Amino acid sequence: MIWKTKASDAELMDRLAQGDERAFTHLYRRHQRAVYGFALLLAGSESAAADATQDAFIELLKIGERFDPDQGNLAAWLCGVARNCVRRHRREFDAPIESDETLTESLGAAGDTGSPLDTLERSRATAAVRRGLARLEPHYREVLILCALQEFSYAEAAAICGIEVHLVRSRLARGKSRLALLLREAEPWQERRAA
Repeated sequence: MIWKTKASDAELMDRLAQGDERAFTHLYRRHQRAVYGFALLLAGSESAAADATQDAFIELLKIGERFDPDQGNLAAWLCGVARNCVRRHRREFDAPIESDETLTESLGAAGDTGSPLDTLERSRATAAVRRGLARLEPHYREVLILCALQEFSYAEAAAICGIEVHLVRSRLARGKSRLALLLREAEPWQERRAA
């Protein structure tokens, strides 16, 4: 039998249920980056994000047969599991979002091209957004990360967060406004420079 690398998630889930380890490898390669990126922005810690990503894929192995593609896509399901892991980690360790420099580097360094000044400006902007996200209330932060940064649909974000779609829209609008305010407060020199 010829192995299809372009198989859909549903096909790979069927193969995984039959014990095909290659199916898991393909699912992991397909979704690991999105799950880790979401967890990293949500947790603010590389170690917590790595743990949440690992837990999400372990959960896929354990109870993946319960995944229903009619209820949403696999990436949203995995991000939902990662979200719950990050929340559990915070409760257990009472861990605030870290402000380490490696997070800024991992969010902004990919594909940097241009002059050193451009790179510095992007790095500063990334750091400012990261600090702003860290100061946002968790319910705003989650939908901003999911919809604005991870490009999940409103329906997918609603499924991940366990809320209605209209709440996603509302929280996204309020979160964007709140983040813009936090960024203006943190960097008042930017307004003067633009004027």
